[in-house]
Amino acid sequence: MTNSELKKEEFLQKIFGGKALPFIVEPKEPTMDKKLIINIATTGAFIGKEDNPNQALYPEQIARAVIESYQEGAAMWHVHTRDDRGFPSLSPDLAIEIEDMVLKECPDIITSVSVWAELGKSGSELIGPFVEPLYKKGKRYIQTAVIPGVTLTVGPLINIINQDTLTDIVKYLQSKEIKPEFQAFNFEAIENVRRWLIEPGLLRKPYFINAIAGTHAGVFYQSPTTPYSRGISYLINMIEDLPPDTVKGATIGGRNWLPMVVVAIIMGVDCVRIGMEDAVFMYPHKDEKIKRTMDVVKKVASIARELGREIATPSEARKILDLS
Repeated sequence: MTNSELKKEEFLQKIFGGKALPFIVEPKEPTMDKKLIINIATTGAFIGKEDNPNQALYPEQIARAVIESYQEGAAMWHVHTRDDRGFPSLSPDLAIEIEDMVLKECPDIITSVSVWAELGKSGSELIGPFVEPLYKKGKRYIQTAVIPGVTLTVGPLINIINQDTLTDIVKYLQSKEIKPEFQAFNFEAIENVRRWLIEPGLLRKPYFINAIAGTHAGVFYQSPTTPYSRGISYLINMIEDLPPDTVKGATIGGRNWLPMVVVAIIMGVDCVRIGMEDAVFMYPHKDEKIKRTMDVVKKVASIARELGREIATPSEARKILDLS
């Protein structure tokens, strides 16, 4: 060994003591070591053909969009319905009609149903007229029920959520073994679920809460003018604020939905809700409009796999959510 080589050897011995470099012995990070549930929202109440001519509006179109997305890996379906005019519908009979078409080809898909029916009512009376017909039709027709954790104002409509109404809704749903799926539009919603339901021991584990971020036609998400970087920070903080024993979901809307969904996947959320209800454009920097919900599913599934996460099957998703 030359003098130069000896000095180098002595130097390394003094610095590292003959041990491996720190990054070699760094433990594995478990954040993303779990399968990802893809929940699809093919249509909602706000985006119409004038916004995206590819939007599925009519019953047959909605059913076909769900079936195609299921074939690409979606395990769950956020159920919204439109009538034969393309208008948002609160009819449980129409929901059953569309679900019949979907369940014929996707018998194990998890149905995540928006359950508002009597907007002038509160508590279980608000959702009961929608829930009961689906519940009587069969367990497959309503496996989770989507409810906000905070009062929502949409135009002239106000859905009042307070401790009494939320407690009544949760008791009603759990008596039918329907899992409450909370939409956390802000930090107040998370705190309401924690204080009113979790701490008193009313809500069964695992809890299911979706952190809502991004814009959705400027209705009740962040303002369309909210800077992208602030939206990312908002999302990260909301996910970190979700209580223990929670199946963590992320629902992102607006132009920046794709990179924000990637952030959620990296943070280890259990479920992402994606699709044409919440977004019009495929990329934040382009005017390319989403053509089919299945294209969104295919892209997100591919990105998740590249990041080392596999996509949950309906059976695996049911276990994650602890659905009987």
